[in-house]
Amino acid sequence: MPFSAKQFAGSHCGCRYQQDYRPTLGRDGKKESGTLEVIKFYYDGAIRFEQHCYGEAATFVFGVWASGMDSDGTLHWALPDRRKSYYDEDYLPKKLDRVDEAGNLYFDGSNFPWKLADDFEEDKRWGYPRWKVLLGKLTGKNKG
Repeated sequence: MPFSAKQFAGSHCGCRYQQDYRPTLGRDGKKESGTLEVIKFYYDGAIRFEQHCYGEAATFVFGVWASGMDSDGTLHWALPDRRKSYYDEDYLPKKLDRVDEAGNLYFDGSNFPWKLADDFEEDKRWGYPRWKVLLGKLTGKNKG
């Protein structure tokens, strides 16, 4: 299935997908915390990955923008300078393999889906006010 980043992100504009909770074990073998991976799509073809940490100090861990997606689903991440920003490439999805009938996304040959978590109405932090997301939803609908 060929993918176009702009068409795919347009038809999925304002959609936030998440990977299931991944627990991290402490030294005593008990569940200490876990991470939540999120991927967001924007009408202009932009794709953003974010990792959040669960636990006592729940917080944003890191985020990376994709500089593009090839027609075969390969994602190209615009990785920041390691001296100025933290990120962990092991968590970044590398290739969108398929989208199932329920709309779940599958990356890197995995059988574990990224499920639609919600439709966001705005993402001001990254320059997508409510009107831009709404416009993207209207113009991108049914084009992916």
